[in-house]
Amino acid sequence: MSRRERGGTLVLCVDRDDDIGEKAGLQTPVVGRAASLSAATKLGLADAEDSDVNAIFAAVRIYEWLKGEGNGAGADDVEIALVAGEKNLGVEADRKVGRELDKVLSKTGAETAILVSDGAEDESILPILQSRVKIDAVRRVVVRQSEPLESSFYVVKKLLEDPKFAHTFLTPLGLIFISLFISLLVGQPGWAVGLIFGFVGIYLLLKSFGLENLMMEFLETVRQSIYSGKISLVTYICAVVLLLAGTSQGITEYTKLPTAESGERILLGLVYFARGAVGWYVGAALAPLVGKMLNMLIERERIVRQWAILFSVVASGLIVWGGSECIILLSEGNYPMGYQFLFFSLLGATVLSLVGVRISLYLKERSTMSKGEGKES
Repeated sequence: MSRRERGGTLVLCVDRDDDIGEKAGLQTPVVGRAASLSAATKLGLADAEDSDVNAIFAAVRIYEWLKGEGNGAGADDVEIALVAGEKNLGVEADRKVGRELDKVLSKTGAETAILVSDGAEDESILPILQSRVKIDAVRRVVVRQSEPLESSFYVVKKLLEDPKFAHTFLTPLGLIFISLFISLLVGQPGWAVGLIFGFVGIYLLLKSFGLENLMMEFLETVRQSIYSGKISLVTYICAVVLLLAGTSQGITEYTKLPTAESGERILLGLVYFARGAVGWYVGAALAPLVGKMLNMLIERERIVRQWAILFSVVASGLIVWGGSECIILLSEGNYPMGYQFLFFSLLGATVLSLVGVRISLYLKERSTMSKGEGKES
């Protein structure tokens, strides 16, 4: 009867990042006690601090115990093997471990296995092993003083690789460090608290509306513009400059705020800031849109709904400007002029919105007619 027919137990040592190949220059799989001891010795000479050396020796010890009288099993019932993945880990490393395990099982005919590893990273491929052979036990071999450190490092590493964790927790942490950096750079450490609350507040507001990925999408768009050589990159830079200029102008207008009570001062402060910044902010919002429209013209694409968006942005800015002027005039007691500003700003915004929608509808109809004529021809 062959060994395949008899079955048996396999003591399996897994080196997922292929230290045995990278450092000792050995080919895997390695099968047998003598070959395993030789592999451990060569790896130890190459890197005495590698934890895989301990794992291989532990696997040999378990193999000898299973063969001996303590287990009551014969020598032919137990075999030892070492399989490895790849240096870069990932899917290819796991697939390589699976292929090598298939070879070992084909050669030894083992029906059960005892996994010996040097930490949680190797044990992460346990489902792959269980899909091929029954795992009776798992033995983790880690140097005692480094076991908590290695396990903690592995957990932190996996969390950092998780996109959900990174977006949820690392983004606010990054904003906090950026706030500290800006405050120290300008020599105003006292600004740090305000900047931190401001950045985190904006992040939480965006997250509450499900828009926390806006910045990532913006950066991805900028990256694509750089590689593709599109003109929109210039317009994005213009948008940032206009945004900074608008903020500066809004702060300048805020300094013109007359004396008032605390509650009224907060409202008027926002109004003065809006009046000074709204025009610049509208320009900042229009710059990327204009860049996209120019790219579409260059690529000979039809510009349809972008016209409605453009006019809507201008109309929204007009409403904010007219409303802020109205509130300021009303606070000064100039009621007729304040109401006139509000009325004409609302009227102008409505007209602009209708013009944008009409242009978009007209171009959409033209586009539909052109497609229809193309099909008929």
